[in-house]
Amino acid sequence: MEFFKYAIVDIGANSVRMIIYDIDTENGRFYPVDSVRNLLGLAAYKEGSRLTADGAGKLAAIIRDYLARANSVPCDKFSAFATASLRGLSNADEFIASIKKRFGVEIEIISGEEEAAYDFEAIRHRFGAAAFPRGTVIDMGGGSTELIRFEQGRAEELTSMPLGCVMLGKRFMPEIKKSPFPSGAEIEAIAGYTKDVLAENAAFRGKGENVYLIGGTGRALARLHSEISGADTKNFDGYTFSGADISAIRAFAEADIAAGAPFIKKALADRVSTIMPGIIAYEQIFEFLGTARAAVCTSGVREGYLLRFIQRYLDGKIQEF
Repeated sequence: MEFFKYAIVDIGANSVRMIIYDIDTENGRFYPVDSVRNLLGLAAYKEGSRLTADGAGKLAAIIRDYLARANSVPCDKFSAFATASLRGLSNADEFIASIKKRFGVEIEIISGEEEAAYDFEAIRHRFGAAAFPRGTVIDMGGGSTELIRFEQGRAEELTSMPLGCVMLGKRFMPEIKKSPFPSGAEIEAIAGYTKDVLAENAAFRGKGENVYLIGGTGRALARLHSEISGADTKNFDGYTFSGADISAIRAFAEADIAAGAPFIKKALADRVSTIMPGIIAYEQIFEFLGTARAAVCTSGVREGYLLRFIQRYLDGKIQEF
């Protein structure tokens, strides 16, 4: 058995993660063999439409360290892509050129539509087309949220919205560094903004009876729900809950925060400042879509990106989960 080792770096608005995969060159099956994550919170290193020098320096250091780790394996290929973290920044090209010059690494900025397409490819591969009668895939990241409406295993509509758990906190919680949880007025502002953004995507209204959640905020919802329901689980891939339960999830989180946030600080320590903006946004999204059932998927844009590589360079051989 011969493996092709591929390191993929996902530069998000909340975190930067590298996963190294072993790809079986005979059948295209792939297996994650190493993973490292840095909670950079790149969305906080923006001034206007520019990435700050501090943010650029910290991101460059992470890429340098990840490249060294991949080379120590060694990996056959090293790729890096960015989503809303660098998308639309006026000095993004300048930063990318500097990384290319210093480390020989090309950073690809993928569009919101490309991100949504990668998400859908990964989740369809994970669950199989037969499990996709109709519904909507939701990928909430730090800087954007992608929606993919599907029918019979085929994507019918893709959109990327300026909604992200980090972005919402930065925009509507001016004292977030002092108080990581939104006030009543800030909650109303986040909810109102989310409603306005959703209203611009009428094609998705009422089209999410079944939704599939990608991203850390979706997994956090499942973690909170499991605590409420008493479910004994540590693997949230495929975890399901009722769309109506989003209200109970919010109520539990608010009660925990009122008590000093003991559960959130322990179980969701890396999401203390982003969990409430994410819950408030998801509550509006669920209502807009008419969500009856939600299922969590741990596959996402990275796996979709990997699947495209396998299709292009390994004769279309694709792993069955």
